[in-house]
Amino acid sequence: MIEEFSQIKKDFQFTEEDVRNIVKLKPIFERYVDDFIEKFYDFILRFPQAKNFLKNEEVIKRHREKVKKWFLDLFSGNYDLEYFLKLRKIGETHVKIGLPTHYVNASMNFIRRYIIDVIDKEVEDRKERNAYVASVGKLLDINLDILTVSYREEELSKYAEMTKMEKKIYGFAKKFSDVIDLFILIALVIVALSVFFLFGYDLYKLTFNIVELEEGILAILGSLLILWAVGELMTEELRHLKGGRFAITVFVGIALAAIIRKLFIASLGSDSEKKAIDLLSYSAVILSLGVVFWLISKRESKE
Repeated sequence: MIEEFSQIKKDFQFTEEDVRNIVKLKPIFERYVDDFIEKFYDFILRFPQAKNFLKNEEVIKRHREKVKKWFLDLFSGNYDLEYFLKLRKIGETHVKIGLPTHYVNASMNFIRRYIIDVIDKEVEDRKERNAYVASVGKLLDINLDILTVSYREEELSKYAEMTKMEKKIYGFAKKFSDVIDLFILIALVIVALSVFFLFGYDLYKLTFNIVELEEGILAILGSLLILWAVGELMTEELRHLKGGRFAITVFVGIALAAIIRKLFIASLGSDSEKKAIDLLSYSAVILSLGVVFWLISKRESKE
C-alpha cells in the first residue's frame, strides 16, 4: 500500500520542493478558507442533482466541515499514507452514494481555479507564483486521481465477478454493438444522400413548372426539414460513437419533420373533404409527437 502511493507521487513528479511550496501557501489559505467554503457551495448547489446528496441542513453542515478539513489538509504538508487513505475513503463514499464522476471533476476544476485566483492576488513575484501554481496543480491532480480510482475499481470488480462464459458474451455483445452503430451511421449517410436527391427532384419539378409554384416551394421546404432532421440524427450517432448518450428526442424530431412535410403537401389538395380529413389527421399526429417530444426532453434535462 505504501509503495502504491509512493509510486503515485513519483508518477506525478510530486517532489519535496512541491511540498515546501505548498506549505508556504498555508497561512494565505487559512485566511481564505471561509470564503472558499461559501463560494464552493454556491458552485455545487447549482448542480441539478445536488439536493439528492445534500438533503437537509444537518447533512450540509457535516459536509461543509469535511470539505473545510480537506481543503486545509491540502496545505498541511503531510502527504503520507494516512492522507491518501482518507482520499480513498472519500472516493469510496462517493461511489456508495452514487455521486456522478462529472460532479467530482467539475468541483475539482472549480477548486483549481479558485486557488490560482488567490495565488495571483496574494503573490506578486511571477516566478514564485508560477512555482506555487505548478506544485498545487500536481497535488490536486493526485487528489482527483485517487478520488476517482474507486469508480474504476467498481467497474473492474463487476467485470471480474463475471464467469468466463459471461465475459465472452459481454465481449461479443460489445463488438456486435459497435458493428451495429457503424451500420446505422452508414445507413444514415445513405438516407441523407437520398434526401439530397429528393430535394433535387423537388427543385427540378419546380424549375420546369411540373408542379405549381406553391406546391413546389412547400415540397422543397419539407425536404430541407427532413434533411435537417437526418443531419441531427447523424450528429447524435457520432456523439454516441464517441461515448456520449444517445438522445431519443432526435427520432421524434425526424418523425415530426416527416409529418410536417406531409401536412405541407396535404394543404394543397383540391378535394376539400379529403383535405380537411388529412389536415386534421396530420395535426393530431403532430400534436401527439409534440407532447412526446416535450415529455422526453423534460426527462432528459432532469437526468
